[in-house]
This record gives sequence, C-alpha cells and structure tokens, in this order.
Amino acid sequence: MKTLMPVLLLLAFPCMCLAEAVPGAREVLLDNPAVEVVRLTYPVGSESGMHTHAYPNRVAYVVQGGTLELIPGDPAAPRQELTLSDGQAVFLAAATHNVRNAGDTEIVMIEIELK
Repeated sequence: MKTLMPVLLLLAFPCMCLAEAVPGAREVLLDNPAVEVVRLTYPVGSESGMHTHAYPNRVAYVVQGGTLELIPGDPAAPRQELTLSDGQAVFLAAATHNVRNAGDTEIVMIEIELK
C-alpha cells in the first residue's frame, strides 16, 4: 500500500503540474473567395495562439461576452484588454497577435473577415 500511494499520486497530478494553456475552439462556418466566417469559443483561461490576420476588414459579433487580452506579436507593443458585452459588434484591425480569455466566463464570438 505504501508503494501504491506515490504511484497513484503521480498518475493523478501530472496534468495539474504540467498544465498548458487550453486552446480556444475555431469553427469555420463559411469560407469562400469573398469572406470567411468563424465561430470562436474561448473557455476561461484559453487562448488562440499567435496568429496573423491577413485581411484588413474584420468584424466580430459577441454572442457571449467577457474579458479578452490581445497580446501583440511585437513584444515591445502594449497588450490590450477588451471587455465585451453580449450582443456587441466590434471592428478589429488586421494584426499578428495571441488572444487570451482573461476573464471568468466563456467567450463566444462570430468573426467575419472580408477578403
């Protein structure tokens, strides 16, 4: 029993000790030569990972709001925090960034990029 307990503890706790950021979900709803529409879901603490938006015209409709932190690709640039409300529409300029859910609620957005 004494040797079984450490093994059980090692099996139970590695996920908590080695936890990485949870990725948000990205579901493509429409993608054609003119537009891309995606549903973005960010559970609490999740992030998008660093990525680049190639098209300059991007709008997002907030289905479920919360607090997002926009982390720019340029480490010298300041981070931006957005508090989003249910039903809000926002324009977001093209950027290279990581998006992180910095709040305590899941965030769901529909993002539309005009190509």
